[in-house]
Amino acid sequence: MMRLVVLLCTIAVFLSLIALLGGIGRRMDLMQHRFTQLQETERFYSDDELKKSFSERVFRPAVSQLTNLVKRSAGKRKTPGSSKANQKLEAQIKASGLPVTLQEFTFIKSMLGLLFLIGGVFFFLFSKIDMTYRLLILIVLVCSPIYGSSIFLRSRVKARKQSIAYDLPDVMDVLVVSLEAGLGLDSAIIRQYSKNKNTVLTELNNAIKEIQMGVPRRTALKEMADRCDVKELTVFVTALLQADQLGTSVKSVLQVQSERLRVERKQAIQAKASKAPIKIMLPTVIFIFPVIFIILLGPAAVDIMSTFG
Repeated sequence: MMRLVVLLCTIAVFLSLIALLGGIGRRMDLMQHRFTQLQETERFYSDDELKKSFSERVFRPAVSQLTNLVKRSAGKRKTPGSSKANQKLEAQIKASGLPVTLQEFTFIKSMLGLLFLIGGVFFFLFSKIDMTYRLLILIVLVCSPIYGSSIFLRSRVKARKQSIAYDLPDVMDVLVVSLEAGLGLDSAIIRQYSKNKNTVLTELNNAIKEIQMGVPRRTALKEMADRCDVKELTVFVTALLQADQLGTSVKSVLQVQSERLRVERKQAIQAKASKAPIKIMLPTVIFIFPVIFIILLGPAAVDIMSTFG
């Protein structure tokens, strides 16, 4: 009997030790597993960081910090007056889609002018070329930021307007398909913007955000049309507001406007094609006809010169 009690006690102690050691082992395995996950996560993040290009790791953060510094510095300056020139410049900035205000754009333009002036003065003082060339280079460097910023802004506005006019029919077709699928106009615009962030959908999405923030629909859409200053978009917004006011189908309005824009685009292409022969005539006369005359009349001219020589 005593032997049986000792055996049972031994077995109980053995099972208790196994249970205790098993619990400790499971906790250690769990801690090791978590530690391994942390190491893999750290290695994964570091690998992702190293896979990025130099511009994403260094250049873009530096540009972002410089942009924030410029905005803070521009905010300390006085706001430009509300003259006609400033109003026109502000309208151009809005139409170009640049993420700067009139005050920031004026500040950047002034800083560029100052930097170019300093560089031109250093070049003028320490360069060893002729005085006339140094003075000419100084004038060019001083005038470059003034006229270059205006040229850049006008080209940006022109390119953006062309992009809006080109993308608008395709955007309307996609919105028609979304409306036929059962979405509302606002939901269709937001959904399409999440997939394709072109200029038209960006402007429409910004207008929808303003509407969601409490701005009246008519006001938001009219401000968008005035900001972009594109005839096709203005006509589209007008038709959309009339359809909303009269209660007509938005889908039919989009279809009609899309067909009209495609017809106008086709007519514009045909008009440009009809002007092509006239535009080709000038380089033909300047560059091709002289070469033909040299080839045809050159040998005869040489013979005549040799005969009378």
